[in-house]
This record gives sequence, structure tokens and C-alpha cells, in this order.
Amino acid sequence: MKSLAIILSLFIASSNLFSQERLLSENEQIETTVDKLPRLKGARGSFNQFISKKITYPENAKLRGVEGDVWVAFVVTKDGELANVKVDKSVDPILDEVVLRFVRKCKEWKPGVLNREKVNTQMLVPVKFTLSDNERSLAEQLKQFDHMDVPPLFVIDNKPIVGLTQIEDYNVRSIRVIKGDKAVALYGEQAKNGVVVITSKRGTPPIY
Repeated sequence: MKSLAIILSLFIASSNLFSQERLLSENEQIETTVDKLPRLKGARGSFNQFISKKITYPENAKLRGVEGDVWVAFVVTKDGELANVKVDKSVDPILDEVVLRFVRKCKEWKPGVLNREKVNTQMLVPVKFTLSDNERSLAEQLKQFDHMDVPPLFVIDNKPIVGLTQIEDYNVRSIRVIKGDKAVALYGEQAKNGVVVITSKRGTPPIY
């Protein structure tokens, strides 16, 4: 079961996505079908399985309700190097960036093999980002706020949250949104951007 993470400070980081990996020249042969696929050193199973377990789902993407499959393309060279990393199918700039950064850190490969020869191999990998039902519900309610760069106040079990907390999906009883004068009347000036009120089943989780 995935966790529902609540963040008071939402931001979309602008990052430099220019790669430092090798770029293959047009005259270098790249194979799309091989006898043996490249394998990332130290990873168990396929790279698809590895990346789905290790990659981090950005919290600000969750809170905006962003989900889908990012397709990343790259070449594993015959020398076991990473080359030509790019997003082949985009979902959202934040998810694209997370995938690109992750793949670019995976630098040590066992190259693909064709006819018993090591070859440059084209890889195309889908990275799935899927929200839980509670995460979708929260994201849908947050759409009521016009500017997510000015976040609402989060209150869990009548306690305003300052910082980051996590609450398991199965521990969420209800989520509701309060805006305007009513929000300020209930929770003070800190609620001027609205309030997301979450009621848990088992009590408020620790804040850190």
C-alpha cells in the first residue's frame, strides 16, 4: 500500500536537464533487436522491474494528480556505457525529470549481445506512476485552489501540520476542503489560502 504524503511547502523545482552522458554519432550502428538484452550491474531482474521499485514518485506531482507512463529511451553501448538518454513519451515535466535523473545515474551496464558480439543496444522502458484512490481524491479536491504554489493549510485530526507527514491510505477516514472566510474563522490567518482537513482512523502520524 502506497503512502499518502502531505506537504505544506509545494514547489516545482526548475532543473537543468542537459545530460552529461555520451552521445553516439550517426554512423555508429545501434541495434534494436538483440539475442541478449543489456543488464544493469547490481540490479536484480529486468531494468523495468528495477526502476519501478527504486524510482521516487514526486510529492508535488501526486498532489497535482499527475500520473501515467513516462517512456524513456537510451542506448547501452557495446562498452557498457549509457548514451543518448531522452524521454520518448512525456507525461509531465516533473515526472520526466525524475526519470531522466534516475536513468542517468545507472551508468554501469553489461552490454547487449547479438551473434555473440557485444553491440550498441537501443532501450525503450516505460516507467509507471500510479496514484492510490486516496491520493486521487486529495488531488481532485486540491484542484479547487487556483495557485498550488501558494499551498493551503493541512490539518490532520484537528492538528495543523507544519512540515512533512505521511499517513497510510487505509488510515484515511475522510478528506474535505474549506476555503475563504470560513477557513480563516476556524483556523486563523494561516488558513487564508484554504484548509485541507483530513480525518484519520487511527490517529495523527508523527511529523518530521
